[in-house]
Amino acid sequence: MKKLVYFLAALFLLILAISGISYYVLLSKINSYNQLSKPVFVKIHKGESIKKIAEKLEKKGIIKDKNLFILYARYKNKPLKYGFYMFKGKLNIPQVWEILYTGKEKLIKFTIIPGEDLIDIGQKLEKAGFVQKEEFYKYVFDPKNVRWYGLEGKSFEGYFPPDTYYFRKDFTLRNIIETFLGDFKRKYKPVLKPVENLTPYQVMIVASMVEKETAVPEEKPIIAGVIINRLKKGMKLQIDSTIIYALKLKNQWYGDLTKKNMKIDSPYNTYLYQGLPPTPICSFSLESLKAVINYKKTEYLYFFSKDGKRHSFSKTYREHLRKVRAAY
Repeated sequence: MKKLVYFLAALFLLILAISGISYYVLLSKINSYNQLSKPVFVKIHKGESIKKIAEKLEKKGIIKDKNLFILYARYKNKPLKYGFYMFKGKLNIPQVWEILYTGKEKLIKFTIIPGEDLIDIGQKLEKAGFVQKEEFYKYVFDPKNVRWYGLEGKSFEGYFPPDTYYFRKDFTLRNIIETFLGDFKRKYKPVLKPVENLTPYQVMIVASMVEKETAVPEEKPIIAGVIINRLKKGMKLQIDSTIIYALKLKNQWYGDLTKKNMKIDSPYNTYLYQGLPPTPICSFSLESLKAVINYKKTEYLYFFSKDGKRHSFSKTYREHLRKVRAAY
């Protein structure tokens, strides 16, 4: 081991001699700071070479000279930890190396898929080892916590956008929630606005139902229009996904809608109660939100899907029944 250290030290001095750079100039360059204007994310793969890591860091603007990083890393001669990392602020090469060596800013990837609700998100956070799901539910379903952030609604449902996030392993529940809300504020709030007689929050509720009803982009504005048409006429929305959400909230969803559980007494049951459910029923994509804001004006009041993918639309109940009978 001592021989290796002596060899590296000799190599280091030889490089200095060949390059004509004094030790103090090189030291100054290695310790000079690089200011990052915003957080930068980097993925280091298992077994990746120092050279490859240095190239990534330089390309991302985290360091200015990959060769200096390689020289410093080889001088330190210690393994760097793979994973997702976040770099921010004022950093020099030794600090960047220290982050990668200790895994200090190592991040864990966490993804919310469009259509997932708070129940789903809580289960995934627990599985990832961040927080117990019951602790998460206690916080996100408490209206006082929603109001504390100046938001509308009885829960945080709809405020955690579908996206891929990178969390530090020591993130608290508040850190995680504020990361979600920051994403909502940056991406969704500038787009959100009233539509017809719907408030911005009611637009969110409709967007969540659209998200659950179809994955076909061109159908989203049409389904948004059907929901708005039914609201205008005072018709019950009769959206199956709202019942599923009601069942999930009461821990009674077992994967199948039956005649019995369709009668669940809940303000989310849009077969029983007129108007919108009290909150969104899931996290919705920006595409679904824009589909509501730019909904397609039609005379359609009904829709159904035989294959669970594409929908057939009707203006009258008689036309709707005829299409359903023909399909089955």
